Amino acid sequence: MITLDKAEEVHISIYHIGYASEGESSLFILHTSTGNVLYSLVIDSYEENNNETDRILSEWNLEGRVNLIIWTHPHDDHSIGMDKLIKKYSNKSTKICTANVFNNDYQQYSKKCHDIILYLHSLNKNKQAINRRKIDSLCHFPGRIDKVEFNGKNVIQEMEILCVAPFSYLGGMQGLNKTTNINQMGIACIVKVLLNNNHVNFMFAGDMDHATIELLNSEADAEDIPRIYNYIKIPHHGSADSANMIEFLNSPEGKRSEYASTSIFAKKKLPVINVLQNYKKVIEEVACTSDLENNKYGTGIIHLEYNLNDLTVKKEYEGTATAIGSC
Repeated sequence: MITLDKAEEVHISIYHIGYASEGESSLFILHTSTGNVLYSLVIDSYEENNNETDRILSEWNLEGRVNLIIWTHPHDDHSIGMDKLIKKYSNKSTKICTANVFNNDYQQYSKKCHDIILYLHSLNKNKQAINRRKIDSLCHFPGRIDKVEFNGKNVIQEMEILCVAPFSYLGGMQGLNKTTNINQMGIACIVKVLLNNNHVNFMFAGDMDHATIELLNSEADAEDIPRIYNYIKIPHHGSADSANMIEFLNSPEGKRSEYASTSIFAKKKLPVINVLQNYKKVIEEVACTSDLENNKYGTGIIHLEYNLNDLTVKKEYEGTATAIGSC
């Protein structure tokens, strides 16, 4: 349980980091207005000349202090530098969650992703159970990754982090194939924050594929999965394949989510502009880590800071990041 004084302002800082041609990562940091970090979550990693995720975590003085690290799937654009982040920012209590990568079929992965898997193996190799790191391979939907309770004196009451992963039968389907569709094994997470008289929701969707989103849509009501979000990291760089997320976000009440963002994957010509325009029908503001309208591609960081006491948000677009207009 985390103890907070009644007067303390509690904030959530969201960072979405993207690079010139590919690569992204996200950060979720729960903190007081004075900068005291209460909980920190890292999703994916990438580096191009430098690792912006590393820089931001260092600015928050989170060396050896991160609570949860999620590696959504073993594609290079979500992976490069992940082993370095784990080494520098985790400790024995840090939860490390991955897609179902420990299946011994490593030939399908790049050498860099293979090396990350070997590094994760090494953390627990020949270790007694009491000394092993908390490394979980997530391959079932839904599941609770973590839950944090607060002492009840402040606006925040509880925080729950849920895993969105493929149902087990998808893994079985992949097992029959000679080549695994790595995006089909990708995981995502939802952060639900319960306040005194309200709640806020965040989704970090990784490269979640069409089939997993269909399952999410069909099971959402039964599993108490929100359909309206304060922020969502758009799945699969705004591709048409994952555009059924728009249907999921189309709530029966007609309410729209607040903010969403995507990054660039140049090889596949992503994001698709028409798809982003359709996202804007269910989300008030959509942004990209590169300036699509002016063809300016580079390192971009979208930073949203939510004040949970008055539910206001500050937005910062750094580098090439910008909001999507009517392009």
